[in-house]
Amino acid sequence: MNTLRALIVGVSNYDRIHQINLPFCINDISAMREALVSGLNFNKLNIITCGENGIVTEIEFLTALKQMTSIADSNDTLVFYFSGHGGTSQSSHHLLLSDSYINTQVIIEYLEKIPAKNKIIFIDSCMSGDFNVSQTASYNINEAIKDFLGRGYAVFASSRDNQYSYGHPEKPLSLFTSFLCEVLQDVYLIQKGKKSLDDIKKLLFVYLDVWNKRNPERQQQPIYRANMGGTIFFDVQEYHPFHVAQIYEETDNYVIYSVKPLHHGLAKRYAVKVILKRPFSFEEISVINHEIVKKAKTFDIYENEITEKHWRGKDANLVFCYYGRDESDIVNGNYLCDTTWVDDAQDKAWWYRVEGSSSIINNVYVHFHSYYESLKIFNTNNCGTKDNLINESKIILVQLVTLAEQVIALYNEFLNKSKDEKMLVNELDNIIPVIERLFLEETNLSIPPIELHEWSQRCSYLAGTIYDLTLFYNKKNLESRTYENRMQCMNLKIRSYYEDLEELKKVEENI
Repeated sequence: MNTLRALIVGVSNYDRIHQINLPFCINDISAMREALVSGLNFNKLNIITCGENGIVTEIEFLTALKQMTSIADSNDTLVFYFSGHGGTSQSSHHLLLSDSYINTQVIIEYLEKIPAKNKIIFIDSCMSGDFNVSQTASYNINEAIKDFLGRGYAVFASSRDNQYSYGHPEKPLSLFTSFLCEVLQDVYLIQKGKKSLDDIKKLLFVYLDVWNKRNPERQQQPIYRANMGGTIFFDVQEYHPFHVAQIYEETDNYVIYSVKPLHHGLAKRYAVKVILKRPFSFEEISVINHEIVKKAKTFDIYENEITEKHWRGKDANLVFCYYGRDESDIVNGNYLCDTTWVDDAQDKAWWYRVEGSSSIINNVYVHFHSYYESLKIFNTNNCGTKDNLINESKIILVQLVTLAEQVIALYNEFLNKSKDEKMLVNELDNIIPVIERLFLEETNLSIPPIELHEWSQRCSYLAGTIYDLTLFYNKKNLESRTYENRMQCMNLKIRSYYEDLEELKKVEENI
């Protein structure tokens, strides 16, 4: 069972080591605790706090750290948060406690080794960006995608290695923690009942970017580095997905294999996929089509609540039917023909226009697929075996995913402003050709057998998304987009990458 655990540390009193006291750090730990509970659904009983009286000694800190370590499980998510003085001395960053100091990199490496699946580290102190993450996540061919996703650690720092971290000018909190708590509790980040660590990072960076533009004399650039597969999704809200009704009907002559709603504001539409049980002529198919359309006109299948509310109880305006001779035709999208029916409210001259490989048969508009037989032979001759295709796909996928993590890590350093765009483009120049080659290899894999079709399709979607990550900071395409558009596109594709990984995880359990 995955348990969310946290250690929250705030050091306000520095009398013993003769440093300036930071009264707001007491408030930081209260605000952070509340943000974890209300924003990410943490249980208060699983949150350890240090510093509620302003004092955190080295003994108290290490005791709390060991306490969290001792109860951590291999499936847990751990959050470590520190608010207080920090600084660099002897070429390394340190966190200051009330009576001592401790090396930040040592703490990060200690937390990395805790036997929990993932660790998230927030450091709110001056010069806190002075840390390293050893390497990016690497996907292993022998592990399931669910074991790779979220495994590792991520570190958020409040400022660069040469910047101060400030208190908020209008709130009794530190600036970084104030924004962080707002982000953690932001309800608009919730998608399908979940918040992702990636979306939390993006919004946090936006808040601080706005701050920096408005306060050029008090710049505070957040830093994010990670050695984590994909991202983490927090379950924060009960979610009931809309149930799309499924129709499967078998008759003596045909099987209605699936019905997909294609409704929009002006028309209620269905795509019906049909398996013919015998080699019917096109005239016979036209008779079958009349029968299927009569049924489909009254179907009540919807993709969401909005279209259901709008169209429930009304007859369909358009019905598209796709005919194959067996299940492999339907799965592979190889159809003998497709037909179109529209009601009298539609522009029939447009929908029923006869040209090329189409005709009107028995008042049915039919589009013939002349390539059907040759494509069926091709599909049959090029269909791979389940075990071979899984192995070949994973060999390519583990490389692509590992490279994608490297691309995202380099891009994050660009967002951290530790690299400029030119440096990013130059460093990606060595990775992009490898991703392009692997993507082409994936597209040339054998056609999957029916039972592997969905998994193979998800692998292809993921491979395509990883390939897309190379398009925006590619030397060949750099001038085709603006600076802002490149960032927007990259951010969207990274989000798609994480979502594709999650979808692959779901279907992988069924193979």
